[in-house]
Amino acid sequence: MSTKPPPKPTKDVIYVDVDDEITGIIDKIENSPHKVVALVLPKRAASLQSTVNMKLLKRSADAADKNPVLITSEAALMPLAGAAGLHVAKNLQSVPGVPDSPVGSPSITNNEVSAEDLPDDSAEEADESDLPNKIDYANSVGALAAAHEADNPETIDLDDEDEADAPVAKTAKVPKDKKNKVPNFDRFRMLLGLAILGVIALIVFIIMAIFVLPKATITIKTSSESVAANFTLAASSDTPAVDSAKGVIPAKLESIDQTGNQSVTATGQQNNGQKASGSVTMSAQVCAPNLGTPDPVAAGTGISNNGLNFITQEKATFTFTGFSSGSCANYSSNTVAVTAQTAGSKYNSPSGTSFSVRSGVTASGSASGGSDNIVTILSQADVDSAKQKITTGANADQFTKDFQTKLTAQGEYVLSSTLKAGDPAINASPAVGQPASTATVTIKTTYTVLTVKKADLSQAIQDKLASQIDKTKQKLNGNFLNDATITVQSQGAPNSAVLGINEDTTAIPIINIASVKTQSKGKKVGDIKSAIGNWAGVKEVDVKLSPFWVSKVPSKTTKITVVLQEVKTTTSNSAP
Repeated sequence: MSTKPPPKPTKDVIYVDVDDEITGIIDKIENSPHKVVALVLPKRAASLQSTVNMKLLKRSADAADKNPVLITSEAALMPLAGAAGLHVAKNLQSVPGVPDSPVGSPSITNNEVSAEDLPDDSAEEADESDLPNKIDYANSVGALAAAHEADNPETIDLDDEDEADAPVAKTAKVPKDKKNKVPNFDRFRMLLGLAILGVIALIVFIIMAIFVLPKATITIKTSSESVAANFTLAASSDTPAVDSAKGVIPAKLESIDQTGNQSVTATGQQNNGQKASGSVTMSAQVCAPNLGTPDPVAAGTGISNNGLNFITQEKATFTFTGFSSGSCANYSSNTVAVTAQTAGSKYNSPSGTSFSVRSGVTASGSASGGSDNIVTILSQADVDSAKQKITTGANADQFTKDFQTKLTAQGEYVLSSTLKAGDPAINASPAVGQPASTATVTIKTTYTVLTVKKADLSQAIQDKLASQIDKTKQKLNGNFLNDATITVQSQGAPNSAVLGINEDTTAIPIINIASVKTQSKGKKVGDIKSAIGNWAGVKEVDVKLSPFWVSKVPSKTTKITVVLQEVKTTTSNSAP
């Protein structure tokens, strides 16, 4: 005889929601198709926090022939379950047991719950004679279900059982009760979170829409009158302060030294050989009517032969030697020593060489002993070339530009046409005429320029223009120095000059931007146009609000931008 496999345990697991009423829990137990019903309780289950509800649960379960087991670890429910005689387990795999009842309150039997304690639809079913035999709760919830299966065999599919243990016959599935459907708490939490985020986003949008995003731009077009001035100013370093009435302004003569070094290759040549020397005799012819002895030729006089110069070493005097044809007298001098002006063999001259002395006087003689010894020296042409490179070209231009830029950054208005370069101081090493292959030429140049302070010049121009407007209602507009044409008409000295100034600007109405913001905040577009449009000098008012839903100018002035635009009208007379 084959051994019958152990019956498959039958149990039902019901998840109780925190808001379920006791009558709903009882209905779930009574509608369960299983004998053993595991009630998985949430924390702080409100419906089971009283002894009466525990009694009703126990009484109804016994009447429906059900064995409920409370699955919970909450300590507060243990005494209540013990007082009602309900079994409790910490989880679905734990062995259930009846907790100890409170001191002085023994476990309540089925007979101790009256019919009036039960719900109306269960009172008639409370017949103690129909209660089943007691079940051994020393086993787990699954074991209790297995014991029941031995008496009431049936095949039920359970989620937590291994279907491969033994083949069982399929039975019809019991339709699920819609009341026992477990809520999807994860989906509920997600929807709740999304709803909270939506509310927060809506609040943020409302705050942004009311307090952050609204902006207003108020454009005021004002009339403007052209104001021109054409006058002169005397700028001098001797003037202590600006005097617009007298037309004078302080000036300053600024200076700077540019020192440059230039290396050059020496190209000059010098003959360090011996100078040729010799002697000559001079002769002269005097004709009537200028008869008379010629004047002597002083020592150191230069005589030449084909461009070769010699220097006489002694004085030459003339003696009458006779008459020539006609009325001319001939004279001859003493023998005079001569020396070549420079060294070189080219000065060697044979006997009888003719030399020119002066008008009417010639010489004849010879020279010898000249020799050649050519060396390279620094010439003046080499120094002049270095000077040209340092003082002209890109280097000099950049130097003067940097000089003027520096002065401008210091608040000076540079009169560029007064910029002058002094005579350069030149130092060559080695010196000009000295033997060298290369040389270093140092050149120092001093630049001077006349300047006036920007503030003084702007004040002088403003004073001249302000005399043409009503300063209580108008103000000058523009940058006076940028709009003005300033020229140097004359410069009598390095530290003074006469300036010609031509200025053309505009005068606009005086409008206080802070007052515009104050009067506009919180008002509608039409009210702003009506109020500001009546101000003197205002031609047109345009108000733009953003975003599109904004209908009033924001109450905070920081959200308001005021733009002034001038509309040019008439032209006033120029000031002389």
